[in-house]
Amino acid sequence: MRPWRASLLAGAAAPVLLLTACTSPHAPDSNRPASPQIAETQPEKKLTAQAESALNTTSTNDTSTAASGVERVSDGVHTQPGLTPGATYKLTVVCAGSGAAVIEFTPPDAGPKKPVPCDQSLVFTRLTAEKELRLDVRGERGATGMIAWRIDKT
Repeated sequence: MRPWRASLLAGAAAPVLLLTACTSPHAPDSNRPASPQIAETQPEKKLTAQAESALNTTSTNDTSTAASGVERVSDGVHTQPGLTPGATYKLTVVCAGSGAAVIEFTPPDAGPKKPVPCDQSLVFTRLTAEKELRLDVRGERGATGMIAWRIDKT
């Protein structure tokens, strides 16, 4: 191989080696703070457990659950649960965190609009299923935490 080709090849390989060394995984540094994504999941897990615990204090022995879930307040609950038209249901919502949220139905006459404080209080409302019922629980400005909800057939 000619000397100038060897120099050219070595010059091209050096940046690749340096780039690989800079991006390779390394042992975690215990002095470095946790990534924001990891740090955020711990409070979410705690708030989820609190919201679910509060929701589970209500008995479902006499009823059957039609739909349920847990969502971030910032994401809200947005669902079309596919309920039996004309049937009556009970919606239970609890929010753990800070601020408040509001329950809204489409069409509006399916159920009342209700506030939900994010203090782990249970909020109940009765609703009559419509063909295209939509449930929205929206966090108010600045609200944070987790919303647990359940729809039971009565």
